[in-house]
Amino acid sequence: MKLSRHKYIRRLLNYYRTHFNIEPPFIILIDGTFAFEALQWKIQIDQQLKAYLETQLIICSTTLCAIKETELLGGIAYGAMLILKQYDIIKCDHYPSISAEKCFQKILIKDKTKKYFLASQSLSLREFSRINRPDLPTMLIRHNAINLERPSINSREIVEERKNEQINLSKHESNVLKKIKHELNLDENENDIKKKKKKKHGINPLSIKKKKIKTLINQSISNNNKNLSKKKRRRTRQIRMSLHLKQHLKELEKKFSIKQFFHLE
Repeated sequence: MKLSRHKYIRRLLNYYRTHFNIEPPFIILIDGTFAFEALQWKIQIDQQLKAYLETQLIICSTTLCAIKETELLGGIAYGAMLILKQYDIIKCDHYPSISAEKCFQKILIKDKTKKYFLASQSLSLREFSRINRPDLPTMLIRHNAINLERPSINSREIVEERKNEQINLSKHESNVLKKIKHELNLDENENDIKKKKKKKHGINPLSIKKKKIKTLINQSISNNNKNLSKKKRRRTRQIRMSLHLKQHLKELEKKFSIKQFFHLE
């Protein structure tokens, strides 16, 4: 078996052990359908149950009604009949005999103190045990192996109710607490205590974003650029002359300066 399968079985067994006090030796109630399915898959029920539940303390049991049901079916269930005859017989006192399903239902309801493992391929019988006996684990053969089913919804509800009862106080405990409070005058003190009103606080300063310095610097730079652009630039105009005039002026400059001629110096 895989490790995950071992862990799963241990978890379920611990669940039934802690909440419903199911401990070894485990009494396994087996019907003809389970024995027939085990024969088809060539499963040795005793050995595989001991390996599956990890204990040697296992008692396989059945009833006379289940054995007689396999006898009536004839050759098809002959092997299942031989398997059931090897097990311990639980007295059912049904005469004439009834079907194994009804016989098992009456046994489960008759004595609720006994803790069984129900091993059956019958879906209706397993559902009956989940509703009426949610404290009992159910088993079936699937994929060439014995499998333990998960706890039913009813069993989980019972476990939750028990947990709530353990947490909550009983009536006697609540009455004792009331008396102690009354003697110590704790009831009056509880009424005098006023609930503090929550004050309205202002805006959280951490939630307000501070102005960034970069934005101010960018604004100042942009304003300066605007002012500079508004100022008018002075343009210097150049006097344009033709080529023959320029040549004539160069010849005159050789003889005397133009500035002296116009008395500029």
